[in-house]
Amino acid sequence: MKEVKKEAKTFDGGITPGQVEAIKSKHRKVYRVDIVDGEDTHVGYFKRPDFATIKAITKISKTDEVEAGKVLFDNCWLGGSSELREDAVLFMAVQVQLGKLVNGCMGSLKNL
Repeated sequence: MKEVKKEAKTFDGGITPGQVEAIKSKHRKVYRVDIVDGEDTHVGYFKRPDFATIKAITKISKTDEVEAGKVLFDNCWLGGSSELREDAVLFMAVQVQLGKLVNGCMGSLKNL
């Protein structure tokens, strides 16, 4: 029996390079998250969270981290593969990346 090789696909919600540029000009900081699931890649675009979103996720995360992740996802989502929100495993993989977004800046403190 001949083995059928599955072709790798990318799911990005049909977002075009022109739309990405428009999103970037509107939101200043835009991040692309790629989640590889087997042969397929799911792409999502997210903006940097605002203070209201950070306040909400901080409060909710004390009792329900998954719900806090949903708030972060929904408030930063700009477009892409809808599977990233609908599939629990893909959603959790996105959360790892969005956590880096919230805590991704570096700083330093100097004693003068």
